[in-house]
Amino acid sequence: MSMLPGEKRRDRVLSATEQGNYLQSANVIGDGITKAYEHALEGIRAIKRGNEPIKPQDPYLLRDVTTMLLDCGLRPDEAYRLQWKEIRDGGLHIEHGKTENARRVIPLPARVASIVEMRRLGAASEWVFPAPTKSGHIEQSTLKKRHRRACELAEVSYFPMYTLRHTCLTRWAAVMDPYTLAYLAGHSDFATTRRYVHPRSETVLDAMERAQSAQGGHKIGHSQQSEELERAPRSSTIN
Repeated sequence: MSMLPGEKRRDRVLSATEQGNYLQSANVIGDGITKAYEHALEGIRAIKRGNEPIKPQDPYLLRDVTTMLLDCGLRPDEAYRLQWKEIRDGGLHIEHGKTENARRVIPLPARVASIVEMRRLGAASEWVFPAPTKSGHIEQSTLKKRHRRACELAEVSYFPMYTLRHTCLTRWAAVMDPYTLAYLAGHSDFATTRRYVHPRSETVLDAMERAQSAQGGHKIGHSQQSEELERAPRSSTIN
């Protein structure tokens, strides 16, 4: 099977600007679908036809799914297969996965909680993201056209959906201890989590100073040590 454009760059991390522009474009696409339907209704009324246009299903689907990937670090398939019974008590209860580690609870960030609340109002399926597919929920192909269009509007080079999860986990790694990161990511192998973790020089030095103080030692020179740590080679983040 041929590789889709960008598929080899699943380790890419979107910048804050790229992320913001992409989500804004996804929202613009939803607005466009809604306005086109409203315009069609007005046109039909104007010429007094007896039939009405088909109401679009889920115009903001792309925005909602990608926001969940970016804010919760889900694997794309975990979002596609998400059921309403898995959203309870303020968290996403991921109950499916190949390993025990994949089954976890992720607290709902405020932005995702708002999306969940809006979608629940019109829910008519067991799936959070239903679609007219054999499975009953969205698949990778469901978002293909809208995703490509959002990349074009945002002027962001095409990327696979997994990049959104990778972006989230990379940002979490900068402020989160590796054990919590491994749990929220659903990693079965801690070696995978370690690829995201690159301790900053200030964090390392602060930890060393606390250890030195506890042992009655001397302080470490921040400026010199910081420069040395910053020059130290780091492993690449690839998963």
